[in-house]
Amino acid sequence: MPALFGLFAGAALTFAAFWLLQAVGPVERVEAVVEARDTWRSGSEPSYHLVLRTASGEHFEAWSGDKSFGAPPGQPVRLEISDVGRTVRAVEVYGDRVEADTSGVLVFWATLFGGGMLVGTLAGAVESGRPVAAAVTTAASLGVGALPVLPLF
Repeated sequence: MPALFGLFAGAALTFAAFWLLQAVGPVERVEAVVEARDTWRSGSEPSYHLVLRTASGEHFEAWSGDKSFGAPPGQPVRLEISDVGRTVRAVEVYGDRVEADTSGVLVFWATLFGGGMLVGTLAGAVESGRPVAAAVTTAASLGVGALPVLPLF
């Protein structure tokens, strides 16, 4: 059982690291143009969705609840694109930097889930009566669980 928990813990913690780097890691700044904009209401606050195109032809999408994010189609903007995952972290509209919605909630839940699975794995290793063999199996399963997620980086 510790090996199975280790697989899930490895995958969840690697996803959390990926989303964390996507949210706070290095960025590239590029010029872009707003291709389309949607506005919708969820409750009393409007949300904005932008479809953006860079000069090199790359397309990006970004979401925010900030009113400054409602740039019209054709409006030139500057983007902060995360180096990990290539997602929009912020859009500079009319000289104002507006944070795009990122996966902060996903980082929290993946860390919580992965950490819980890791604690369960380590507890199972201690209770197994053969802690050295269980620790080796746990370490191997953590690595195997992380393997499918690593190509995202």
